[in-house]
Amino acid sequence: MPNSTFKSVVPMVARTLVPAMVLTIAALSIGCASREKVAPMQTVAVPVAANIDADEAAARAVSVSPRVRAAALRLDAARARATATALPPDPTIAISLGIPIDGLGGTAISASIMQGIGWLLAKEAFIDAAARERDVAAHELIGASVETAAEARRLLRSLIAARVVTTASRVAMDAREARSAIERSRLELGETSTAKSLGIERDALIAKFMLNAAELEEHELSVSLASILAVDPLPGLIDADIAADFSTAVTSLEVIRARAQVARAEAVFALADSPLGADARAGGGFMRDLEGRESIAGTLEIGLPIFRRSYELQALRADADAAHAELAEAERLTSIENDHARTRVSSARTNLALAVNGVHNAQTEREITQRSHSNGEASLADLTDARVIEAEAQALCATRRREVADAIARLESRAFKTEADEQSRDRQQAQKQPQTESSSGAAQ
Repeated sequence: MPNSTFKSVVPMVARTLVPAMVLTIAALSIGCASREKVAPMQTVAVPVAANIDADEAAARAVSVSPRVRAAALRLDAARARATATALPPDPTIAISLGIPIDGLGGTAISASIMQGIGWLLAKEAFIDAAARERDVAAHELIGASVETAAEARRLLRSLIAARVVTTASRVAMDAREARSAIERSRLELGETSTAKSLGIERDALIAKFMLNAAELEEHELSVSLASILAVDPLPGLIDADIAADFSTAVTSLEVIRARAQVARAEAVFALADSPLGADARAGGGFMRDLEGRESIAGTLEIGLPIFRRSYELQALRADADAAHAELAEAERLTSIENDHARTRVSSARTNLALAVNGVHNAQTEREITQRSHSNGEASLADLTDARVIEAEAQALCATRRREVADAIARLESRAFKTEADEQSRDRQQAQKQPQTESSSGAAQ
């Protein structure tokens, strides 16, 4: 019944999600083909969104996704457990040795084999439960494949649109800059007023704000798409001081938990893969028979890997490999979040510099308008408008300062370094120090 249920569900999903099912089948073949430890994901130097369409991006994202790989390995483990559940438990053999204390009499040796029989009464229930767990793992793999493919398509389409916005914003900013330069030339010739020239410069600053926001969005989409496709991203928009302060390995609580899960899964597999097995036991005791003879008894009990052990080891190995894949996914997401946090600090600082320049221009415009009003060349309405513009520029500048503080706080909150990260940083510094000394010696 579980097999028929699984076969009936998969065609139903395939009719609605045919492309995703094709990707899922490829991911299944990847997961089933390997029983060894998962190697770290390697990136390739491919320009993001260059000569690639949405379907190709989705196919590559599924093929390199640690999340999909982990789901495929979990399905492998569920399949192995379902096979093991249908088999009898492995029997155990107990060997006992009795050594007389007084040296009289012979050494007693006994051996017995025990087989569990309680599973017979609940065999069908366990088989059904294992089959349902296998079906859940299969649907989780389908869901991971579909969501990964959809996210890759969304990021690619969004990045293409963001690049159009960035290009248009850059053209608009260049036009505003050119218009401002023309107005400054007219101002030198006395063909326009200072207030009008400053107003046009304010429009140019607004265009720079828009371009900075468009570049930030394009960069974040580029980094996210490069991560999900496992390709090299475009050069970043990070300040040099930020890159120096946060260039070391910065992890997160999710990564630390994933590392602990990897260690736990590897330990469980190592225990089960030991020569004696996970259930080996040893004991001893004291014996006295009816005739008063005394002896010391020792017992060794080990499992015989006849039925289930090979499948259980396959399941545990798949669990450990899935834990490694989940760690890679956690590190990937953390890397994206760290890059976004650093880039937003740089963008906030750029916006603040533009806002400070806007306040200076607004103050200059208000002072010129105030003098013109004193000379009777400007009306009270013009002076009021200049004061409003100055107040708005000051408010915007204060908002930009708060955004810088918030961005720095979010970046600092991500600087969650572990002892391993600190050791890695120390090793990097130790490797750089001899290079620096040799460079200085050559310079001397």
